[in-house]
Amino acid sequence: GQSALERFFIGRTEGAGTVRVIMSGSHDVRDETRGRIERGTLILEQIVREEGKPARNRTWRITRTGIRITGTITDARGPVTGEETGNVLHLRYRSVEGPSVEQWITLQPGGRSAHNRMVFRRFGMTVATVEETIRRVE
Repeated sequence: GQSALERFFIGRTEGAGTVRVIMSGSHDVRDETRGRIERGTLILEQIVREEGKPARNRTWRITRTGIRITGTITDARGPVTGEETGNVLHLRYRSVEGPSVEQWITLQPGGRSAHNRMVFRRFGMTVATVEETIRRVE
């Protein structure tokens, strides 16, 4: 069956948050996502609007086996790996721009919103973070 996190992402969700780039300040990011399950894989089609950049499309394909997560993201180089434990989805991948990314999506009580935290590192040093709230849209 589907986990609570997978159910959260089925249908429409919207995210709004802040990107903080070390040494150069912060800017807003928003995204709109449509999610569906196809043959056991969660597929997320996203439009990302990051302040100062053109809108971009991103597709996630995430498969869960027990707690283990494997998958792909269009702007990741190589695989996405991670685990889902309780209400937390913890992902690791490398961005096409170079940094390694660690991401935690935490479903909030009630299942209507989630908190997304991302940490971008180069050579082990944090170069940027994202803090975002994702909400279900009916």
